[in-house]
Amino acid sequence: MAVQAFKMPAIGEDDGLLKVEMCGVCGSDPRIYNWTESHRFPLIMGHELVGHIEELGSRAAARWGVEAGDRVIVEHLFGCGHCRWCLLGEYRFCKAHQGYGGTTPSSVPPHLWGAYSQYMYLAPNSRVHCIGADVPAEAAAMTCANIGNGLRWVRTKGGAAIGDNVVVIGPGGQGLAAILAANEAGASKIIVIGLSQDEHRFELSRQFGATHIINLEREDPVEAVLELTDGVLADMVVDLTGATASFPLALDLARPMGVVVVGSNTGEQEVAIVPSKIPIKELRVQGVNTHDTPAVQAAIKVVESRRYPIEKMVTHHFSLAEAETAVLAAGGEIELDGFIKGVIVPN
Repeated sequence: MAVQAFKMPAIGEDDGLLKVEMCGVCGSDPRIYNWTESHRFPLIMGHELVGHIEELGSRAAARWGVEAGDRVIVEHLFGCGHCRWCLLGEYRFCKAHQGYGGTTPSSVPPHLWGAYSQYMYLAPNSRVHCIGADVPAEAAAMTCANIGNGLRWVRTKGGAAIGDNVVVIGPGGQGLAAILAANEAGASKIIVIGLSQDEHRFELSRQFGATHIINLEREDPVEAVLELTDGVLADMVVDLTGATASFPLALDLARPMGVVVVGSNTGEQEVAIVPSKIPIKELRVQGVNTHDTPAVQAAIKVVESRRYPIEKMVTHHFSLAEAETAVLAAGGEIELDGFIKGVIVPN
């Protein structure tokens, strides 16, 4: 990684320029850093962002409902606006989609396609949302790609409901958001499974709504969940470890006719499972990836309510010059005491 200078883009009637206040380091950023083949390089990483509108055109202002100086968050993907997927509101499947922090390379003018930067370009089809001035920057940066993901994955796609018993495997950034979402859905028991190294995350899990913690290095998770659910197992299991090895456990923890939600880009590694467990228990396995506009709008309300200490998800702050260290820490290649999430503060 290197710091590079670009000319400030000329802004027309349909686009804008954002001054970046803060950008979260996503768990997907280390994979980009390690040159994942699905990405085009060179690129400016960073898509978990909050900032202020520096400049924008009149048509962009009307379309987004913002004006210069407004504090906003920005969804990291946007589509062409007229294909089948865009018209259905599922713009992340648009074959012509572009985005920030990993989708559009910096070789494409006007170059500023990521928020590991002092400024970021706002293309005409961007999805821009205002967020309260009193929201801590750390919480604001978590709104789209953390809280928005959690609400969509657990409530919308998973269908969590009042009284459900929900298990979350992996109390990282996405796992914490899933815990919050399960609590918002009215879950009865929210059971978090992790390792001894997650002790600092367990405490924040409780503040987000977790009712029980299982350290799988100290107890059998299946036996523990059976005991906590009176022998029924979980209505929903949310597997957010980012690794394939936990998927067989997720299948074992779900009750008959339960739901297993799988997210966090588990990679290309293969894992051995017993496929018959899915039809025998009549499980629904639901893959999830990123957020959509309704989820972001719901996330803004949750974040602005200040019901949860979302800013505590961020444990480490980095300058632009320290971005490589931030990414290595997010990928576990550098150990930082108490690390959960890092953010880049570019200005």
